[in-house]
Amino acid sequence: MTILNPILISCSFFVFVVHSILSQTTNKTYKIIPLPSSINTNFNEFGPSLTADGNTLYFYSKRNSITNTDIFKTTKVNGAWTTPVEVKELNSPYDDQSPFVYGNEQFIVFSSNRDGSIEFRVPQGIGVSRDLYYSEKIQGKWTTPMPLSENINTEQMEENPFVYGDYLLFTRYPFGNPSLAKIYTSRLTSRDIYPAQELPEPINIKGTSTISATISPNGDYIYFASNRAGGYGGYDIYRARIYEDGSFGEAENLGPEINTSSDEAYMIIHPLDKTFYFCRRKFEGTKDYDIYTAIKLKTEEELYEDRKAQHLESSEPQNKLQEIKPIPEIPPKKDDIFAHNESLKKNNKHKNEQDTITPSKTITSKEKELEEIPKALKEKKKLTLRSINFAINSSELLPESLPVLDKLAEFLNLEKNLKIKITGHTDLTGDSSLNVQLSWDRAESVKKYLMNKGIDPKRILTDGKGSTQPIIKDTKPESNKINRRTEFEIIE
Repeated sequence: MTILNPILISCSFFVFVVHSILSQTTNKTYKIIPLPSSINTNFNEFGPSLTADGNTLYFYSKRNSITNTDIFKTTKVNGAWTTPVEVKELNSPYDDQSPFVYGNEQFIVFSSNRDGSIEFRVPQGIGVSRDLYYSEKIQGKWTTPMPLSENINTEQMEENPFVYGDYLLFTRYPFGNPSLAKIYTSRLTSRDIYPAQELPEPINIKGTSTISATISPNGDYIYFASNRAGGYGGYDIYRARIYEDGSFGEAENLGPEINTSSDEAYMIIHPLDKTFYFCRRKFEGTKDYDIYTAIKLKTEEELYEDRKAQHLESSEPQNKLQEIKPIPEIPPKKDDIFAHNESLKKNNKHKNEQDTITPSKTITSKEKELEEIPKALKEKKKLTLRSINFAINSSELLPESLPVLDKLAEFLNLEKNLKIKITGHTDLTGDSSLNVQLSWDRAESVKKYLMNKGIDPKRILTDGKGSTQPIIKDTKPESNKINRRTEFEIIE
């Protein structure tokens, strides 16, 4: 196994895990803490998922039923987790588990063998698969869960969903045989869910079981659990780097501070404070897990730097006011309305051509811009605009955006059978999880404006990709201007 240079490792948070794992010293790198007894009970608690702000935790448990699992949620108030409550709108009389909550509860994907799941014959009679279901939160309530397409749900067991960008990851294994579990992925579009593909080595290895894949917030690493040879116990948590071409680096065990002689699985990273959560089997011989959090401890060097900084701060004149200002976004030029199609193709090789259609000519006249918008959207079916601007770090529309939206509203009022999807994108600056929420909020602001212009809200879908789909992968001012954009797509 290739051992990474510890100096390079220290440059990125997401590499701090390996530094501690590969070290042969006895110094502890993490403080491992089980979540409170209100969350961890004598029953099974598994499958944690955090909202983008890190203040709501979803998981599943058997605490309310001896035979079936249910989905629960807890919120953090004044730094402490509240007593979990059952999410009754999502649960059924059967198994409901493995919740993945997107953004700040915009939608949820979970696994269930409820009525409506795929049935098949087994020697003992009729078997019921565990399928993936989807629900959106509208006006504070979860909609009726609906199964995903047959490109995902099969006669096998589908569990542990995780959505990152345009991709869904999940676990699949034959009915009654989790020892053959593998990680699958499927590409998502506004029109369809593509057939699932098994991930290659080193993620899935023949003759072993691999489950519960997640992606780090910055998209650099995939984390998963496996019982492959060379671990510390049964299932251990591993990670592998994701390269720009979509290939994977070597699988690296997270080491003895995280992995034990028992089983560990399902690691998720807190989007803001960079701690992480994972599940550990209570003890050997039981099927039940508890949820833990791992907090990185500071090194002696870091503690020294903190003390030095505190000393310098205390020596500053007390009457000096310091103001921390956010780095301002640079708004695009008003005549810079369409994204560069060639740059989009070059920097998003995972997208096919039909997903990145934009007008081929540059429009310089404001009046001509507005006239071109309906024509381009109708002909190309997808349009990327950078002339829709918002207040810094806000979803508030700026006045210069309104003429463009008025023209779109005029077009939609004429084409009353069309439905559109609005997708927001941010640049690469700031926290990636917060960017997802911001981009979604901005798409919602555009939707609300169009609704006020008489467009039926049932005709408008919204999505937020945050910084997961940059056109140019750097943070130069000009690149930020190009990456910040709003996409409109005709879906019906």
